[in-house]
Amino acid sequence: MAQLSSVIGSILRDIISAQHEANLYSLSLSENYGKDGKVRDFQLPGVFISDMELDLKYGVISSNENQEQFNIKFNKFRKFVRTLCDEAAKTAITSVVSTVLDSDIERDEEEKVFFQRLKKEADLSREFHKFLFLNMRNSFVSNLHEAVDTKTGEVNVDVVVKRLMETVTKKFLGDSDLYRLFEGKKGKELREQAESNARTAIDGLVRKSSEDSNFKRIKVFPQLDVAVTADELSKMPEDAIHSFRLKFSPTTCNITELEEDEDLADFNMK
Repeated sequence: MAQLSSVIGSILRDIISAQHEANLYSLSLSENYGKDGKVRDFQLPGVFISDMELDLKYGVISSNENQEQFNIKFNKFRKFVRTLCDEAAKTAITSVVSTVLDSDIERDEEEKVFFQRLKKEADLSREFHKFLFLNMRNSFVSNLHEAVDTKTGEVNVDVVVKRLMETVTKKFLGDSDLYRLFEGKKGKELREQAESNARTAIDGLVRKSSEDSNFKRIKVFPQLDVAVTADELSKMPEDAIHSFRLKFSPTTCNITELEEDEDLADFNMK
């Protein structure tokens, strides 16, 4: 006896796993060929399972109470992250600019000119905001699932804040164009203060935005216990046996929106 959903799920997983294992084997062969210079570029086939149909015969043994199942609404969460990155970029810029311009650090005016321009020039501010926003959003592309609790549907605030601050540190405060501003003991202290202020502001933004946000979708399905083996089916009346046709049509789709490399390159802060 087995649950119908488990049987169908097992079949689909095996199909996908078979394609995956075949491609891994092809890759391993490619690496072996690469050890010999003469066949380094030898082309090996990738595996793609085309349309296929399966007829599954089963007999219903019992119908249990409805079963709750849930998943995460990643399309909705992706839109949430996009909006959050937009606000986080604005927040980070405002916080860092304020920290630098309000400091009493002794530096040549040219070392602070980028921050003065960010405050006064709307075009530059929009351009840098877009740059920081795209880098923040890109930091979630390959591991978006880590930013949401897949059991509760709530935002993993600490993960999101960490990801956003990594971008602020790498693409803003850690840029080589700002080296002279942040060099020495005083410069290091200013950089640490700017980072701390930005983290506090972004942490508050993420927590406030996440308060009433939940991305868990709950659905209720009937749970069927079925017989699928030939021995089990042979003991059941013919009119109790049903047939389920499973059509598998794999398609490829891009679930993430990748940025162009030039959109993520370092910003000129001189």
